[in-house]
Amino acid sequence: MKKIMMVFMAFSLFLIASCSNEQNLVEFEQSELLNELKDQGIKPKLPTKFPMKIKEFELQMPPHESQIYPIVFIGESGELFNLRIHLGDVTYSGDFEETVKINEHEGSFTDDEITGLDLVWNDGKYHYFLNYQTIGLDSKVTKETMISIAESFK
Repeated sequence: MKKIMMVFMAFSLFLIASCSNEQNLVEFEQSELLNELKDQGIKPKLPTKFPMKIKEFELQMPPHESQIYPIVFIGESGELFNLRIHLGDVTYSGDFEETVKINEHEGSFTDDEITGLDLVWNDGKYHYFLNYQTIGLDSKVTKETMISIAESFK
């Protein structure tokens, strides 16, 4: 009887652990990036948490005037998040798999084996497009984690 109980308990713990999609998020200090964007004339919300420590970021402004502000966040193991902040309305030609809630805002999510995980939403005058590159990385990021990152924007 003890063996059956032990097997049942072990199976239950395994099931609980495997069903949890939530990853621990690490604080990201955004003040330097906020200053760079302020110098560009915008004050958007930015992520305060990621599922790994971010070792560097880069604001990749094009050489011409643009209403798009692309930012790359690189994790300690080479993980890559792309964030594009758009001013104004944005339309997409591709289909997103599902509608999601990000705080009180409606967003869209898709998981593409080529482009990775994409999450888009509007907040005030800003449109956010967050992408996680999945090719060649061992780090697994879930839809729930992407939403948690988006919900950390302040």
